[in-house]
Amino acid sequence: MVSFWEALLNLIFPEPPGCKLCGAAGRKPLCSACEGWLASWASTPKCSICGRPSPWPQTTCVSCQQNRPPFVLARAVGPYEGNFREAIHRLKYKGRKNLTPLLGKFLLTLIMKEPELKKVDGVLPVPLSPKRMRQRGFNQAELLAIEVARDLQKPLLKNVLIKPVETAPQTGLNKLQRQENLRGAFRVQDPSQIKGQNILLVDDVFTTGSTVSAAAETLQSQGAGKIYVVTLAN
Repeated sequence: MVSFWEALLNLIFPEPPGCKLCGAAGRKPLCSACEGWLASWASTPKCSICGRPSPWPQTTCVSCQQNRPPFVLARAVGPYEGNFREAIHRLKYKGRKNLTPLLGKFLLTLIMKEPELKKVDGVLPVPLSPKRMRQRGFNQAELLAIEVARDLQKPLLKNVLIKPVETAPQTGLNKLQRQENLRGAFRVQDPSQIKGQNILLVDDVFTTGSTVSAAAETLQSQGAGKIYVVTLAN
């Protein structure tokens, strides 16, 4: 939760100049070391569907072969570790919204590398429950989706998908437990807005893919077309 005092401190003491990931001095928002780190991860072989690192390029991982996800493909900017994880946490838990433009640019660069992702009809953020929204004061996925929708010049499908119930934290749960925890958690308010539409689903972290899968299943059950996923971290 971002308290009033944290929000005030964010205004008084904004992110210092230099690299937004590691804090290295410099004029650029991303230093060469962090650029190289993300580029190295981007070049590693990954599953053609879920985007997780894989020993073989452009093949489907065992998990996706056994249980094909409800989305066409998912892609992430980098791994959920180190300075990149800390930057996501600063946005998510400390209210450092000034990181959003940079993180949004990361997503846009990712999207530009995948022709299919540029052909979507709309951009939709994974929603928070009302309780979590009150606690945090904002939805980080929505902030990212705003950046992406603007740069792609696509409609932002805000409040089309909602999460009316509060689910238990996913941390510590295995994949099956996460799936069960999210069963029936999402709802489409107006199916006419997504009927036949190919949608780009935006979230901050992929983890096991349970959250975006539950959201994608709900969208498809209400008439959506193909679902694509982009996240900051995998």
